[in-house]
Amino acid sequence: MLQRSRETNQPFVLFQRDGTNWSMRYSMGGRQIRKSLGTTDRIEASRLANEIWHEQNYRLKHGLSIVEHPFDEVADEFIRKIEVEVERKERSADHLIYWLPKIRRFLIGYFGSKPIDKITSPDIERYLEWRKTYWTSGPGSAIELIRYEREDGRIFSRPAPRKVASPSTIKGEMVIVRSLFQQAVRWGYCQPIAIPSPQIGKKTDNRRPGFTQEEYKKLINMALVRISERQPETREIKAKDGREWTMKVTPKNIMADRIRLYSYVEILAHSGMRVSDGKNLKWANILGFRECRTKPIGQQDVRLQLRSKGRSGTSIPLLDVIPALHMLWDLFESEVGRPVNDDDPVFADSDGKPIASFAKSFTQLLKVCGLERDFRGKRRTPYSLRHYYISAMLIKGASIHDIAINTRTSLEMIEKHYDHVTTEAIKHRLRPEQTEW
Repeated sequence: MLQRSRETNQPFVLFQRDGTNWSMRYSMGGRQIRKSLGTTDRIEASRLANEIWHEQNYRLKHGLSIVEHPFDEVADEFIRKIEVEVERKERSADHLIYWLPKIRRFLIGYFGSKPIDKITSPDIERYLEWRKTYWTSGPGSAIELIRYEREDGRIFSRPAPRKVASPSTIKGEMVIVRSLFQQAVRWGYCQPIAIPSPQIGKKTDNRRPGFTQEEYKKLINMALVRISERQPETREIKAKDGREWTMKVTPKNIMADRIRLYSYVEILAHSGMRVSDGKNLKWANILGFRECRTKPIGQQDVRLQLRSKGRSGTSIPLLDVIPALHMLWDLFESEVGRPVNDDDPVFADSDGKPIASFAKSFTQLLKVCGLERDFRGKRRTPYSLRHYYISAMLIKGASIHDIAINTRTSLEMIEKHYDHVTTEAIKHRLRPEQTEW
């Protein structure tokens, strides 16, 4: 039997059927709403109904939706919005690759169906702690392999990471959290909340290792010497059981590979280009080289069209890159047996195909020079050549603004990662004419 109760001056009706939980019914925003109150106690039901009605009335007056929206549904709507905007080229396609998996795995995995307007700043704080240990002691600790799909549709898997998320990872993912909640506010699903910033402990020195002037000279001189080294025709083999023998090896065109490596080092170190820039570099991107390559060396000049990380632009390298470009051009024609075309890669193998990576050969060169790590113990990589260029330009007194434009990065990044270099540039001011102290 249905029992109804409407107290004087109350904007809602309470009703109960045969001893079940009380429910409430009210009209708001042009619609009738029914909601179970989860209690059989009449007084408690009245209190809850008052609380719900006043909260809903507040939401309506402030332009918010009077219907609760579960977080997972809002996140799915946000994902669909990203997909549409990428299709319209209003967003970078990187958002599909990097944002969507993180939203699904971490954000939906943590907040689930909790109403988004009930999520508070302390909830975000708890999420941050949960996210940091997701792969070590959280839900990810039970995952062995992560499946992912490439742009060509091929599906791969890789081992799940077993490490605590780094501060930089958390900081990057908080951009996604803020974007999602800001969009929910614009949709009227919740009110703005303060998204806390991750608490970073003592700042670690995470600058990428570069080279000093002396170290770079040692590196490039060794790279040049190794080009003309006589290659051994035999190899000494030592087995784990103590046996030793000599094995004849098939000669390889190591000289050509070392010419390529020498040129690669010179070009990156004197242009400041990223490693990914080098992968995309074609001869058509070396502006002016085809026209000037037969001129006297003093009349030759080039510009580089670079693109990577969603950025593109024209860079002015130091003139030291020109001899290295000549070496690569001549090597290509002698190995491939035809003239260089504009769409040929600058860093090409003996078949004229682009070289995927110089990391292995560069590491071998570093070992020979004893330069694998910098003074902090940080391992050097080909990216260290870009770091060397920026540091060297700062020491020579070039404008930070000009360097930022030429290397397609921000002033903030240079100030953040290269502030230690600027002291060298002002050393004459730090050593005034000696006087008595």
